[in-house]
Amino acid sequence: MAATHTPEGLTPALLDQVEAAILALTPSLTLIQADIHSHPELAWQEHRTHDTTAGYMEKAGWDVTRHAYGLQTAWRAEKVVRDGKGRVVGFNSELDALPHGHACGHNLIAIAGMAAAIGTAQVMEANGVSGRVVLLGTPAEEAYGGKDFMLKRGAYDEMDVCLMTHPGITGNGSWLPSMCCNAAFTIEYKGASAHAGAMPSAGVNALDAAVSGYTNVALLRQQIPDTHRIYNVLKGSEGWTANIITSNAKVMCGIRAPTAREVYKMIDRALNCYKAAALATGCSYTITKDALYLDTQHSTELDSYLETVTQRWAGEGYSYRKFVTYGTTDFGNVTYKCPALHPMFQLPDLPEGDFCRESEPCGCAYSDTYANHTNSDSAVKAALRSATCLAAVALRAAVDDDWMATVKDKWEAQMAACEGHETVKELEALLAPYPLSDVCAHAVCEDGWKDVAAKARAAA
Repeated sequence: MAATHTPEGLTPALLDQVEAAILALTPSLTLIQADIHSHPELAWQEHRTHDTTAGYMEKAGWDVTRHAYGLQTAWRAEKVVRDGKGRVVGFNSELDALPHGHACGHNLIAIAGMAAAIGTAQVMEANGVSGRVVLLGTPAEEAYGGKDFMLKRGAYDEMDVCLMTHPGITGNGSWLPSMCCNAAFTIEYKGASAHAGAMPSAGVNALDAAVSGYTNVALLRQQIPDTHRIYNVLKGSEGWTANIITSNAKVMCGIRAPTAREVYKMIDRALNCYKAAALATGCSYTITKDALYLDTQHSTELDSYLETVTQRWAGEGYSYRKFVTYGTTDFGNVTYKCPALHPMFQLPDLPEGDFCRESEPCGCAYSDTYANHTNSDSAVKAALRSATCLAAVALRAAVDDDWMATVKDKWEAQMAACEGHETVKELEALLAPYPLSDVCAHAVCEDGWKDVAAKARAAA
């Protein structure tokens, strides 16, 4: 077997193989992303996208588990290379859309993950490298944290590294965003309705409770750091009328900060604002949660090598930078599980308009213009170039023992520095009393998953 790497990284010949393998997938993956783009599906409803992407991986010869981990629109694809006795490298393909289409470019994320996984496995096979490549089709990244449910059910347990990429702003290159931690809750107040003119004293006003909670949070913002965010919105019934005291009202709340430790310290302060409102108005309340999104703790070693790989196209003006953003991703949870990386790729022909310019990398991509552009040839090309970068990082993880030892040691040091493992445990304990929101509880089929898991253990 020819040399695959040096102390600095993969050999140029191996990088050439990676790029060629992924470029060969361009025609078929262009069709796949176009189909996904033309049939956008919201979180937990990605049935066609599930079938389209899982079917593609099956035709590529991968071992595919549809409806994986008790989630109807998740899947897992695995390729055992040679005898499989090597490291496990993982990738992600996100599947869901926004209400107005693929304005976050998950059609590109899906094909980038597929290309990176297939390209990595092909080059491993061609060079006699043993190991396993795993690609996860992940639903519900927008708002409901599909990866968190998959993680808790073991989807990432065996991975030595995990990678994904995401489209970003206009430009030519890649950038590594630091993303925030976010905890989301719904507070529902229940009171008693009464006629506001004839019998106001008989009423218990749930809307007053919601407004009071909203106001309490507004006052709390004066005492939290500038980098922290608490945002909320009132929800009610279309049947509300001014002359009837409201018996039911909701507040949807998000608590966001640069790190999980900071969010942990804010949750009780924020929720106490809403609990106090119930006490003041005489209402009862319930609090439900959505999935927790942890901040991104990118592996510094994976990041450093990714930057090295991008220099392959420096002559074309391809750049690599880092930015602080206030966005969130459920992939942040994965970065607390194993060494992981979530770069973003720029879109060279993206017109400037109702989203961010290159000099303003704030992540505001949610527009019709952006959604339309993700279905362009240049966007596909940018996605597959980023997939090439991911595959190069994964391939080095598969072949370079010394480097992987460094990757793992430095990641563990990162986790220790940010109190990562302890913070996750403390957050889970803090959130445990609050049930899942209805939309998550229904979608993740918790009882059904437990039955499936129990049967699997019994069979083993």
